[in-house]
Amino acid sequence: MKFLFSLLSALLLACIACAVNSLEQEFLCPICGTHWRQRIETSSRAKGLRLDLRQVGDVVDPPTLPQCTKCRFPLFSDRLTEQAKDPAKARAFKRLASFVLGADFQMLAAKNPSYFALAQVQQVLNAPHRHIALSYLRASWQVEDREIPRRRLLEKACEHYMAALAQAGPDDPQHGELALLCGEIERRLGKWDDAAKRFSELESSRILKGTPQADIPALQLRLIARHDSAPHLLDGADVAQPGEKPALQLALPSLMGKPDDALKLGQPSKAPSEAPQEK
Repeated sequence: MKFLFSLLSALLLACIACAVNSLEQEFLCPICGTHWRQRIETSSRAKGLRLDLRQVGDVVDPPTLPQCTKCRFPLFSDRLTEQAKDPAKARAFKRLASFVLGADFQMLAAKNPSYFALAQVQQVLNAPHRHIALSYLRASWQVEDREIPRRRLLEKACEHYMAALAQAGPDDPQHGELALLCGEIERRLGKWDDAAKRFSELESSRILKGTPQADIPALQLRLIARHDSAPHLLDGADVAQPGEKPALQLALPSLMGKPDDALKLGQPSKAPSEAPQEK
């Protein structure tokens, strides 16, 4: 019995060592002044990456986004509290607060994931399309087990990735990655013709030749041929044929980043005209 308890203790310690580490932290909302405490991940261990950029393994993805418990403002940067005290940014904060405290944002933020709220704020702050798209994509991961809101959020992510791709010239280093993400979301949404055309064009253009992403179009075309809209690993190991060697594990694409990498507190524009609601 003593040996059994020792074994159980060792197994428990091993599980703890492999688990995601988190810490309860205190936050202050720069919009309404609310103080709250929330548990945030401090370390994790990713073991793989999906075609839609979501990390898998001992990791929380998307990372927990601090969100005010009263006004639901997503605290996307630890510099916001300091910026709120800057007289030069007072007007911008006033207009941002007007949007966040408005009835539309309050209603939508109450019914949708935290990264949806971030995407709304990013739109108001005129963040680049690729960052807005990533927030909507991450929001879709938060509701991945609910088909209707997941599809609506993927549609919004696709809309902004398409806008980012339209702005990126063929010589833009992110052009290929943006096209891959557009095609991935089209496949996930079951838009087979659009996705097949996109990946076929990527293959024929050879724009990805010599890059870590070069094997992805062929993998995607195989999934499309099966009408497979499920998430899959980036290295293709979960769809490899018997005896077939999967593609090499790829590095984390450059389109990932922290939410505050995309935002500058300038003069907010008008609020987004429409947004998906979770049902």
